[in-house]
Amino acid sequence: TNSRVTLNANQYGALVSWSFNVGCGAAKSSSLISRLNAGENPNTVAEQELPKWKFGGGVELPGLVRRRAAEVTLHKTATSTPALPACS
Repeated sequence: TNSRVTLNANQYGALVSWSFNVGCGAAKSSSLISRLNAGENPNTVAEQELPKWKFGGGVELPGLVRRRAAEVTLHKTATSTPALPACS
């Protein structure tokens, strides 16, 4: 069953950056979101899933490789600041 995952501000920020870049439709139907909502470790999921999103027009783009690496780094940066509450 799917449930809402609790993220800290850095995890949330990294996923906002990613979803803004790939689009809400792609983000919503992604294995990244499915895995998070299934209860997997958020940092493990981000580290494994974000780098997959590096293609534009079927071509690996160096800028997207850098962006995804920065998002993974931000996602894995510890903070006690909570993310905003989830919207439904």
